Amino acid sequence: MAVIEVFLGAILTVLLEKLASGELLKFLRHVGIDAQLVEWKTTLKRIQAVLTDAENKQTTDKDVKEWLIDLEDLALDLEDLVDELNTEALQRKLKENKGSTSKVKKLVPTCCTNLSFTDFMSDRGIASKLKEVSGRLKDLEEQKKILDLVENVRGRSYRRLPTTSLVVESKVYGRENDKEEILKILFGVESNDSQISVIPIVGMGGIGKTTLVQLVYNDERLKDKFDLKGWACVSDEFDAVRVTKNILESVSSGGKCNYENFDTLQNKLKEILSNKKFLVVLDDIWHENYEDWEILSRPFLAGKPGSTIIITTRQERVAKIMSEIPAYNLDLLSEGDALSLLAQHAFGAKTFDGHPALIEIGKSMVRRCKMLPLAVKALGGLLRIMAVGPEDWEEVLKSEIWMNEEKSEILPALKLSYHHLPPELKRCFGYCALFPKDYEFDKFQLVYFWMAEGLLQETKKEKLIEDVGSQYFDELLARSFFQQSSANASRFVMHDLFNDLAISVAGDKCLRMDDALQENSVKVRHLSFKRSQYETYPRFNFLDKVQKLRTFLPLPVESFGCLSQRILLHLFTNSYCLRVLSLNGYAINELPDSIGDLRHLRYLGLAETSLKWLPESVCTLINLQVLILRGCWSLTKLPTSMENLVKLRYLDISRTSNLHEMPRGIAQLTSLRKLTKVTASKNNGMSLKELGNLSFLQGNISIEELQNVVNVQEAMEARLMDKPGLNGIRLKWSAGFDDPRNKILELNVLNALKPHKNLSTLEIKYYGGENFSNWIEDSVFFKLVRISFEYCKNFTILPPLGQLPLLRDLSIVGIDKVKVIGAEFYGNRGHGELPFPSLINLTFSGMSNWEEWVGIGGVIQLPKLCSLIITDCSKLVSLPNLLLPSLRNINASGCNEVVLNHMQNLKSLTSIKLWRIVGLTSIIKAFEQFPFTLKSVTIGECRNLETLWPGDSTARNLVDLQHVDIDSCPRLLSLQEIDVLPDLRRLYIRNCGALELLPNKISCLESLYIDNCPSLRTMMKLQDCSTSLDYLNISRVNLNLANLLGSGSNYQSLTELCIWSCDGLELFPNGGLPTPNLKQLRISDCQHLKSLPNRMDLLSSLSSLEVSSCASLMELFPQENIPPNLSSLEIRNCGKLKPPGEWGLHKLTSLNSFSFGGCLELVSFTNNADEEHCVLPPSLTSLWLDNLPNLETLSKGFQSLTILQHLNIDSCPKLEALPLGDYLEKLLSLNIRGCPLLKKRCLKNKGDYWSIIADIPDVEIDSRSIYDPCP
Repeated sequence: MAVIEVFLGAILTVLLEKLASGELLKFLRHVGIDAQLVEWKTTLKRIQAVLTDAENKQTTDKDVKEWLIDLEDLALDLEDLVDELNTEALQRKLKENKGSTSKVKKLVPTCCTNLSFTDFMSDRGIASKLKEVSGRLKDLEEQKKILDLVENVRGRSYRRLPTTSLVVESKVYGRENDKEEILKILFGVESNDSQISVIPIVGMGGIGKTTLVQLVYNDERLKDKFDLKGWACVSDEFDAVRVTKNILESVSSGGKCNYENFDTLQNKLKEILSNKKFLVVLDDIWHENYEDWEILSRPFLAGKPGSTIIITTRQERVAKIMSEIPAYNLDLLSEGDALSLLAQHAFGAKTFDGHPALIEIGKSMVRRCKMLPLAVKALGGLLRIMAVGPEDWEEVLKSEIWMNEEKSEILPALKLSYHHLPPELKRCFGYCALFPKDYEFDKFQLVYFWMAEGLLQETKKEKLIEDVGSQYFDELLARSFFQQSSANASRFVMHDLFNDLAISVAGDKCLRMDDALQENSVKVRHLSFKRSQYETYPRFNFLDKVQKLRTFLPLPVESFGCLSQRILLHLFTNSYCLRVLSLNGYAINELPDSIGDLRHLRYLGLAETSLKWLPESVCTLINLQVLILRGCWSLTKLPTSMENLVKLRYLDISRTSNLHEMPRGIAQLTSLRKLTKVTASKNNGMSLKELGNLSFLQGNISIEELQNVVNVQEAMEARLMDKPGLNGIRLKWSAGFDDPRNKILELNVLNALKPHKNLSTLEIKYYGGENFSNWIEDSVFFKLVRISFEYCKNFTILPPLGQLPLLRDLSIVGIDKVKVIGAEFYGNRGHGELPFPSLINLTFSGMSNWEEWVGIGGVIQLPKLCSLIITDCSKLVSLPNLLLPSLRNINASGCNEVVLNHMQNLKSLTSIKLWRIVGLTSIIKAFEQFPFTLKSVTIGECRNLETLWPGDSTARNLVDLQHVDIDSCPRLLSLQEIDVLPDLRRLYIRNCGALELLPNKISCLESLYIDNCPSLRTMMKLQDCSTSLDYLNISRVNLNLANLLGSGSNYQSLTELCIWSCDGLELFPNGGLPTPNLKQLRISDCQHLKSLPNRMDLLSSLSSLEVSSCASLMELFPQENIPPNLSSLEIRNCGKLKPPGEWGLHKLTSLNSFSFGGCLELVSFTNNADEEHCVLPPSLTSLWLDNLPNLETLSKGFQSLTILQHLNIDSCPKLEALPLGDYLEKLLSLNIRGCPLLKKRCLKNKGDYWSIIADIPDVEIDSRSIYDPCP
C-alpha cells in the first residue's frame, strides 16, 4: 500500500498564520465570528502537535492513516474557507479605501455593500460552512484521543544543502567495468559490415542505465568513430513522431525541428543519416510493439555499415524485440561502490575514513537501498543535511517509514528522502504529481503554480515570494528530486522513480488525466491532462462530481488547440475554488462574465488565445497574482479597473501588437514584479511617468508608443535608472517617418530613459533622433550582451559599441542615413585590445546609404564571430579585410560582390546564402580565399551569375558540400560542373530561364527539386542515384517526362514524387512506377495527362495521393488497381473524371482523409444505383468538399461516417443539409465557407443546427469563429 503523505504540517502552519492575521480578525470581529475562528486556531494547534507521530505511524495503523486523510481533506476545505473570508475582508477594505462613489463599487459584489451579520452569514452559505467545519474539527480531535497520538514527538531540524552538492552529481562509482564491456560490444559491431546494430541495456529503474550510456556516449575513444551522434528519450508513452523529431534535432546539432508530419520527419532524418556512420541512444524504452519499432527504425537503415543504436529499457522483452544482440543486464552496485556513492553525497568524500563510526550504519543503509544508485544518492543528500552523528543515522535507519518496502511501488530510500523534507517542500513536490513522466517543466512557471496554490511560505526577512519559490526549487534540485534536462538546459525533469513517488504522496488529490482514464476521484483538487488539439466536453463531464478543483492544467503548458465553450462555462460555474487556470493556446474568442466568480483564482493563463478583450468582471479577481496574455494578437484593450487587482505580480502582455493603450490603474499595482509591456498613452490611458510608481519590476520590458511623450519630464519620472531588476529593455516609437520628427525631443526622451547599469539587453526601434544617447558610452553598462537598433532612420553615426566586453549579439537594421562606419563605432579600448571581443552574431541590414566600412589599420578582427548577415547594403563598396576565423554562416543579400571579396580566414565556414549580389559571376571569384569547408550553398537572384565555379577542379575539393540551392539566376547556362561533387545530397533549382544543362549524374543525391527551367534540354540520369533518391519534384519544364525514372532501375528509397505544370507528360510508362516504397504522389496542372500510372495496387506504401487541375485525366485508378493502404486522397479540378460514386472509394478501407472539389456538374454526392449508399468508406476522419457550385445533396449514407472528426465545406452555395444525424455533434471541427444555405442553419442561437454544433470545439462559418464576439 502506498504511503499517503498529507502535507499537513505545511497546511496547518499556513492556516494558523492566516487565522492570526490582524486584518482578518478585525473583519471577523466586525461580523461577529472571531471567537469561532479563535477556537479553531486552538484546536488546530493541538492537532498539529501530534502530526509527526501520526505520520510515522500511518504505515502500520490503518485508522491513523484514515484520520490523516480526513484531516487533510478538512484542512483543505478550511483553507478555502479562510481564503474566502480573507477575500471578503479585502474587498470591503477596497471599497472603504475607494469610497462609495468610486467605480470599484460597481465591481464589488452586493454581499460586500452591507456589513450586517445576517446578510454576511447567509451569503455564499458561510453559516453552514462554519457549522460543518466546526463539527468535523471536533470529531477529528475526539478521534485523536482514541488513536492515542502523542504530542511533540521529536522532529528533524533542516539544514540547507550546500551548493557544492550539485557539482558532485557527475561523480559515478562502480560503472567502469560496465562501460568497458559496452565499449567492447560497440567496437565489435562498429567494425563489422552490419548495416545497423542495436545494443540493449536492461535493468530496473534507477539502476543507472542512463548514467552508464552517458559514460559510453561521451567516451573520447568514440570521437572519431562516428559521423553523427544523437540522443532521444523515448519514455513509457511511445510517440513515434516525438521520438523521431527528438532524434532529428539531436543529430542536427540541436537545431529546432518545426515539422509535425511523421512522413516528413522520417524523410528528413533519413536525409541526415544517409551514408553517415552514426551512434544513436534511445533511452528508457517501454513499448513492446515490433511493428512500431520497425517503422521507427526505417530512417536508420540509410546509415553506413557500423552504425549503432544503444537502447535502455527495464524490460527484457523490449530488448528481444529490438535487437538480436543479447541484452547487457546491468547489475546493482557492489556494497563498496554503493558506500562510496553514499559517502560522496552524504559528506563529500569518497570513503568513510573520516567517519569510521558511521561505516557500519552506512552499510545497513545501502543494503536497505538495495544498492540502487538513485536511491543511494537521494538518501545521501538527506543524511548530508539532517544527520550529524551515529544516533541520528540510527534514527533514520530505524524509522517506521521503511516498513512494507516489499509491497511498496516506491523504493524505501526515496520514501525516506521525501519523509524528511521540510513540510513546505513536501507539499511543493507532491504538486509535481501533475507532470507526466519525462515532462520537461520550466522552473519559474512551476514557482508561479506553487505561489498561486499558496504553497510558498512568506518569510519575515522581506524576501520576495518568487525568491522563496526559487529557493524551494533549488533545494529539491539539489536533493535529486528534480534533474536538469539533458535536452534543454533551461528545463527540468523528474526521474521516473521520483515521479512515482510524487503520485504516491499526492494520493487522490492530484489527478493526471490521460486518454485511458476510466474513473475519477471526487476528492480531486488538482487536475492536469495531456492536451488534445480539440477538447470536447465528454472528456471533462466527470467535473460535475468535482466541486473543489483548484488546478486546471493542460500539458504541455505552451501548445495550441480548440476548447469546447461548454467546458469553459462548466468550469466557471462549478469550480469556484480554482486557483490555477491555464487556458494558454486555446482558440478562445471570448470569456464569459462568470469568470469573475472565481474568487480564489491566482493564476490565469490566456497566452496565444484569440481574445479581443477581457470582461470587466476579471477585475473582481482581487487575489489574482499572475495574468498571462502573451501572444494575444487580437487583444485591443484591457479592463478599465485593473487597479483592483492589488495582488497582481506578473502581467505578461508581450507580443500584443494591437494593444496600443493601457488603463491607468496598472500604475497603482505596486506589487507588480514583472510587466512585459507599457504603452505611453496619448489619451486617458497609462502615461509613461506612471511607470515610476512600479519600483520593483524585474526581467524584460517593452516601452512602446513613445511618440506620444511630449514632455521629457514624463520620461524622467519613469525612473528606469532606479529599477535594478530590469535587465532587458525595448524602446519603441512610431514607425512613421513621412512627417517631420522632433529629433531633439526624441533624443531628450532617450536620455531621460537611461536604465540601470544591470542592463543586459537593449532594443531600440523607430527612434527619430540623429544621435544616440551618450549614456551607452558609460562604462557601467559593461553587462550588455545583446543590442538591436532597428529603423532609427535619422541616425548618422553609430554609437561606440565595440568597447562593450560582453556583447555577443548585435543587430543594426534599417539605419539608412549612416554612410561611414569607422573608429567611432569601436569605442575606447585598451592598447592592443580588439573591438567586439565577445561578438558571436552580427547583422547589418537595410543600410541603403552605407558606403564605407573603415577598419583599424585596414583590418577588422572578429575572432569569435560565428554568424554574419549583411543584407540590402547596396552602396557598400569600401571595406577593410575582415578576419573571421570562427565564422560558420554568411548571409549576404542586396550587396556588391566586393563585400565578399574582403572576407578572409574563413577556415570554419560551412554555409553561405547569397542573394542579389551585384557583379557576382562565379562563387569562386567572390572569395579571395575560397572556403573548401562548405556544406551548404544557396544562391538567388544573382543576375550576373554564369557558373558556380569554372571547371570541376574546385568541385572535387568540396568534399563536405551536401546542399546546393539555386533560384532566379537568368544567365546560368550549365550546372554540369557539380556532377563531381563527392557528397551532394540535395539539389534545388528554380526559375533559371536560360539553364540548359544539368549534371549528368550524382550518385548519392537524396533530394532533387527542379522548377521553372524551360530551357532545359535533357533530364539528368536519375538511375545513378536510384538507391539514394528520396524526394523528387519536377515542375514547369518543357521535357518529355514519360521516361523520367528511366527503365530497369528500382527506386527503393524514393518516398515522395511531385510533378506539376508539365504539359509534356501524357502517359506514364507501362508496368507502373518503379517505386515500391513511395508514400506520397502529387500531380498537378498537367493538362495533357490522360491516366495515372497503372499497377498502383503494387504501391503498398503509398499513403497520400493528390491530383489537381489535370483537365485531360479520364481515369483515376486504371483497371481499378487501387493502392491498398491509401490514407489520404485529394482530387480537385479534374473535369473529365467520372463522378466520385463510380471510383470505388468504398474499397479504400484505410482512407481517413478525403478532399474533393472543382467538379462543376456534380449535383448529388451519391451512388446513382443506391441513394442510401455512402460512396465514401466509413474509415474517414476528415472530409473536405469545395468548389462544387451545383451540389445540392449529400447521400443519407453519410450517416455511416460514424468516426468523422473534421468536416470542411467550401463554396457549395446550393447545399442545404448535412445528413450526419447525431454524429454531427461528435465532430471536432466544422468549417463552412461560401455556403449561404448551410450558414443560415448554423447561426448562433438561431439556426436549427445550432444546438447540435454548439459543443464542437472548432466551428468556423465564413472564416469566423461562431464564438467571435465581433460581427
